[in-house]
Amino acid sequence: MIHTIVDSMCIFALGKIRICQEGEFGAWLMAGSIVCLRGWHPALAKAELESLFPNNKLVQLESPRLVMLEGEINLEQARINVNSSSGIQAILTDCIIMDWDGNNNTKRKFITNIGKTIEKSDKSGSIGVFSWRQEGRIQGLSGSELANSVGAITTDLGYSVNLDNPDHKVGIMLDGFSKKVICGWMLDANMDSSGMSSRRATERPFFKPISLDPKLARLAVNLAGGPIDERIILDPMTGTGGFAIEAATMGRNIIAVDMDMEMVEGTQKNLQWAIEIPKSTIQVIQGDATRLSQFIPEQFDKEVSGVVLDPPYGRNSHGTTSHYNLLESTLLSVHEICTRDANLVLILPIKPIKIDINNQLKDDSSIKLLHGEWNDFKKMLTTSGWNVKGKWGEHVHSSLSRLILHATISPQD
Repeated sequence: MIHTIVDSMCIFALGKIRICQEGEFGAWLMAGSIVCLRGWHPALAKAELESLFPNNKLVQLESPRLVMLEGEINLEQARINVNSSSGIQAILTDCIIMDWDGNNNTKRKFITNIGKTIEKSDKSGSIGVFSWRQEGRIQGLSGSELANSVGAITTDLGYSVNLDNPDHKVGIMLDGFSKKVICGWMLDANMDSSGMSSRRATERPFFKPISLDPKLARLAVNLAGGPIDERIILDPMTGTGGFAIEAATMGRNIIAVDMDMEMVEGTQKNLQWAIEIPKSTIQVIQGDATRLSQFIPEQFDKEVSGVVLDPPYGRNSHGTTSHYNLLESTLLSVHEICTRDANLVLILPIKPIKIDINNQLKDDSSIKLLHGEWNDFKKMLTTSGWNVKGKWGEHVHSSLSRLILHATISPQD
């Protein structure tokens, strides 16, 4: 019944938090739900969360990796979001939060309150208890000991033990930054990220050294696409198909375009390798990204709601066309076939900058594009019909960083 996991993650809260008891044992808080995000880039993970839960409001809490998500959620959709996301680790519901003060009485009271919550629930069947920590240790607390104590309570209450495939999961998270411990029912904890690792570029039958990491490709698709539904995602310069693979494995409808037939055939091979039985519409088309309306199937015209674009700066299939002009023409072309609420995620190479993974990029003066000037690019983006909503930096190596830019469509006459 007890499983301890040590990982680096970030935590987000769903629903309003209220103080339910305060006294000699410290402050006791209860929250509706808490979403637990991975820690490789909390700011991007937060943006992905906001995109997947557009009807909820995010409120930053004390820890840089603790955010409250206000409003009700659909539990089934939440499960889908966890298993389809790049940044979401788990979602906890009916949470109890302990502010650790070093007092063992506080810990005992915390465990007692967890037991009462489990006892009052209407759940039946088997239970597994999982614990993990983030942002370092909390002195005087052990996740495995807490999990053992809660596990003993579930056994006393008559629940059977099942770690491999329990009917219900209880999660206990220890946050070293805020010294808080959060416990709740886990909807679906995606503790193992090996699925994305198994799809990294070097594992595919067709790859190039410049291919994106699957976790960034998947996050970009979710940031552009929003909740998983029947809407269309477009990758107008697909290359080896990294975006298409991640979209298709989530069951999203995807159109992948490339002017180079080698890339088209390579993407098709990669999709066949990654997906045994497609659960969505997947089209790989040879074509010019600057003339999309001329060849995109009629049923997809004005139906594209999410665009992901990682321009192939080391591979210009458009001959003498400059990188700047190629990107401008592509953005105008994309605009013509998009819905009126479309989102764009654009990834650009930039000169190395200091990256704060907990925040968006605020200082435009720090952005130095490898191709062109940032101020000229911003003007071009606006004239092409796109408005910047957010931007983040990612470290690649000592000589290169990436700019991840999220934009929304603007009306064009």
